Amino acid sequence: MILDKDYKEIYSRQLMMKEIGITGQQRLLDASVLVVGCGGLGAPVLQYLTAMGIGHLGLCDGDSVALSNLNRQLLFGMDDVSKPKAKTAKKRLLTLNPKLRTTVYSEFLDKERSREIIPAYDIVVDCLDNFTTRFILNDVCVDYNKPLVHAGIGEFYGQLMTITPGKGPCLRCLFPGGIEEKEKKPFGVIGPTPGVLGTLQALEAAKYILGLPVSNDGLITYDGLNMTLEKVPLSANPKCFCSG
Repeated sequence: MILDKDYKEIYSRQLMMKEIGITGQQRLLDASVLVVGCGGLGAPVLQYLTAMGIGHLGLCDGDSVALSNLNRQLLFGMDDVSKPKAKTAKKRLLTLNPKLRTTVYSEFLDKERSREIIPAYDIVVDCLDNFTTRFILNDVCVDYNKPLVHAGIGEFYGQLMTITPGKGPCLRCLFPGGIEEKEKKPFGVIGPTPGVLGTLQALEAAKYILGLPVSNDGLITYDGLNMTLEKVPLSANPKCFCSG
């Protein structure tokens, strides 16, 4: 996309920033981001990436909108219940930016599809609610040297880290033994928690595209009950496949 007169007005506050300017804004417009999961984390990620001027968004989610989603998934309303999340999210995002290029994947990713889809994007954002698929994303992103912005949430709490293959730890370094997931059960979460973490994910994705430092050297932990944000240093495991 071209940074025309209207875009210059829309992004005027970003253009004022020395870290962005005309060159940085054009980078955002030229960038492509795959967002896997259009729910609690995905909704704020998609809204902010669209609003800040990312040119191409991939929206991936095989689920439909449920009533229980509406306390935190602010892309959706009562009229959207039972509709496919990815397609409905696209419709909402185009009201923010009609020129936004979107690609919709109304499906749950497996390893094969991840290998088909991920290479087309500059960066991937993990907005999932299970570690089985997270590890698939992690492994494929490492294989294709694609950055991955991970976050997870529950109740008042969350965690975040950006994985830049070859330049820091990955999820396998954080969980070397993996995570055994039993039958999927609903978990409690207050609405603003995924809003906080999703907003941070969108910021990390934008910073990576702009060539600014990202949090790829540790795990950020968020405690909304006590209102703390801390960073736990973490190095890549030299025995992990992400270390080459």
